[in-house]
Amino acid sequence: LGHEFSGIVVEAGGQSINKRTGKKFEEGEAVTAEEMFWCASCRPCADGYPNHCEKLQELGFSCDGAFAEYVKIDSRYIWSLEELKRVYKGDDLFLAGSVVEPTSVAYNAVIERGGGIRPGDNAVILGGGPIGLAAVAIMKKAGASNVILSEPSEPRAKLGKLMGADHIINPFKENFSERVLDITGGLGAKLYLEATGLPDKVWADIEQAIWEGKMINSTVVIVARSDKKIPVTGEVFQVRRASIVGSQGHSGHGTFPRVISSMASGMDMTPLITKKITLDKVP
Repeated sequence: LGHEFSGIVVEAGGQSINKRTGKKFEEGEAVTAEEMFWCASCRPCADGYPNHCEKLQELGFSCDGAFAEYVKIDSRYIWSLEELKRVYKGDDLFLAGSVVEPTSVAYNAVIERGGGIRPGDNAVILGGGPIGLAAVAIMKKAGASNVILSEPSEPRAKLGKLMGADHIINPFKENFSERVLDITGGLGAKLYLEATGLPDKVWADIEQAIWEGKMINSTVVIVARSDKKIPVTGEVFQVRRASIVGSQGHSGHGTFPRVISSMASGMDMTPLITKKITLDKVP
């Protein structure tokens, strides 16, 4: 644990280059870090896919995380938070910095892997966990006409509205596909994000919304990990020219700096933080 964090540079090695300035990191600079430590030498890394590194190490999982006073990380994974000082002060800067990582996972899913949207498109987010909620904010920032969150939990649904969701669907009480089509005037969505981790439970609803909607060329992005089999109906994706893509991680493709810049220009992700405790209270 401790893979979503921020802090300040206490000491930097001679080759610790700050990508913001092109110079050595300075002591006291506010920073955050990627969670995925890629090797830069295997075939996936060489092909430009660091999220799929063959020697991948993960902060807080396969190596010690940031639930500590100090953490040592190679500078290639470190990103400056100086830009956030335009909108966050004091402790708020570090709270904002701590949610750059999960927001980057969502950004990678809906923008890099999902291809993003055009302003005026509709987006459907299934699952109101941290990644789904971050995706809500990103899709609204990108100009979605309707951001629809499917989430049965009332507290998460309320948080979804705060993050920018225009509509909430409770899939336990409402017909998902009917509501999506009703909200979008029969069109459906350009992008569907599967962030529930229960693809076997929600897949039929996604397919029905695509099949019955007028939207051609929708993309379904699977970001939540699950080993459940998905009953894909090939005809739906053939006739509606739809596609399915998987998304893992947040590294590469300029994702971290773009998330930081988006937050610095008004995309507030700090509502994702629902409780604050001191380091000595970490279980």
